[in-house]
Amino acid sequence: MFKLIEKTKAVDLKIVETILFYFILYSFLGWILDTWYSSFIDGRLEFGGMFKSFLLPIPLAPIYGFGALVLIGFKKFLESRGHASLLFLSGLILSIVEYVGGIFTVSVLQHRAWDYSDNFANLGGHIDLWHGFLWMMLGWFFVRYLHPVNKNFSEKILKIKK
Repeated sequence: MFKLIEKTKAVDLKIVETILFYFILYSFLGWILDTWYSSFIDGRLEFGGMFKSFLLPIPLAPIYGFGALVLIGFKKFLESRGHASLLFLSGLILSIVEYVGGIFTVSVLQHRAWDYSDNFANLGGHIDLWHGFLWMMLGWFFVRYLHPVNKNFSEKILKIKK
């Protein structure tokens, strides 16, 4: 029993704090992007993320937070790739995250947060070719530009030692 408590104490809370910070930050930025995209497509203000999905007044789109965390997990691998490989791999990774997230929301939460069933080349309405292309672009931008800037900003806020 005491060994379990000792191991729990050994967990670096800075890591947990950093993961939570990134999740909330990228979920919020994703909500802004999702709101902009939905409003642009619909031609009127259309809130994205949890406003749209569950009618909760929370400006977060958790799928973006999860996608960002997965890309951060693959950061070293992805950073070493050329532009074409990075585009393909980040699009693939984020499409898998979206597919798993879509299945999760339908099967566990009993709610379809997004539905691409009417779109060309979709898989169960959870992912489609067009959004896979958008994920490629966003993933490339995230790895090359957005996260490096946010990482430096986050390290200053969270006082993370390099």
